[in-house]
Amino acid sequence: MDSYIDIFCSVLRAGLWNKAPEADLRGADFKRIWADAQKQAVSGLVAQGLLNTGRMHPKASEMLQKKILSIAAMNFKISHILADAVKALRSGGIEPILLKGHGVASYYHQPLLRECGDIDLYVRPDQYKRAFDILSDNIACIEEKKFEESEKHSTIVTKGIPIELHQFADVLVPRYNDAFQSFSDAGIASDCGSVDVDDIIVHTPGPTFNVMYILEHIWSHFVAAGVGFRQICDWSLLLHANQSSIDRKSLFRMLDELDLVKPWKVFGLIAVRQLGLPEGDMPFFDLSVKRESDKVLGMIMKEGNFGHEWDERWAESGHRFLDTSKHFIVITRRYLKVIPMFGNIAFQEYKTKILYHLWK
Repeated sequence: MDSYIDIFCSVLRAGLWNKAPEADLRGADFKRIWADAQKQAVSGLVAQGLLNTGRMHPKASEMLQKKILSIAAMNFKISHILADAVKALRSGGIEPILLKGHGVASYYHQPLLRECGDIDLYVRPDQYKRAFDILSDNIACIEEKKFEESEKHSTIVTKGIPIELHQFADVLVPRYNDAFQSFSDAGIASDCGSVDVDDIIVHTPGPTFNVMYILEHIWSHFVAAGVGFRQICDWSLLLHANQSSIDRKSLFRMLDELDLVKPWKVFGLIAVRQLGLPEGDMPFFDLSVKRESDKVLGMIMKEGNFGHEWDERWAESGHRFLDTSKHFIVITRRYLKVIPMFGNIAFQEYKTKILYHLWK
């Protein structure tokens, strides 16, 4: 493995688990480490990992502390908005479920170190339109809103923060969607967890469904354009905190039906080897996927959070034929890398995307 990746992951692990980095950082390229921390959306964790060395220059320490404070301020802002949204929905008789990012932040040793983005709230499909209307009427400083009746979520933007209101936790390609919706209904409606946000208890999906769901979210971004370490950190800490509550038999059944066993093992090896998750906390840990894991790790480091390094490749010219051809080339190049590693699940994603762009 590339020695720079080892050094970067050592600093990231130090922030994730609140310890000193194991790697010798003498001569390390700190500018590159910091640039990759931002690219991977883990700058708060890397800042803490660097501070944990106890050997940073005072000016560098001051810069890192300022970054941590700015991330903390954003987390406070999102928590307040989330609390207001949950209170508004509850006042209308709707109990939302908090999905993904902010729902796993409490598992961090210092939740305020986690870089945050949007807010994902799930409500039942029969409550979806009414929930959107409640939020529209009760959330302050709305800058933008768009109701999507037939899509997986609608969006309300307030104070620069998107609230994504879901009627489906996710929508998968046709080959897997029915099974996923069945698992989602059971995992969200009948087996809820909870987290404390701004002094109110907010429900989250149950742990067995949730660890599958976060992995599926990681996979969906990775296979499309790329995923960063932030999502894998979330998944790792969710697994670590809930390892005794996970029904491994039910988990494997879900993964198997969704063809996610191989992605689980590949990203699981990264979580253990690069992020320091204890091997016993990773169900179905498998060293035999090391070759694929190393390739995926290289792609993660190159592409960054949600594949933002790819954004320029999707710029449209306004010419339908040229844009369709460009998308076909970009998608095909991507999947020529992914299909040999992951087989049918990647092929199903590729087929669906090609048909979508041809139809569009």
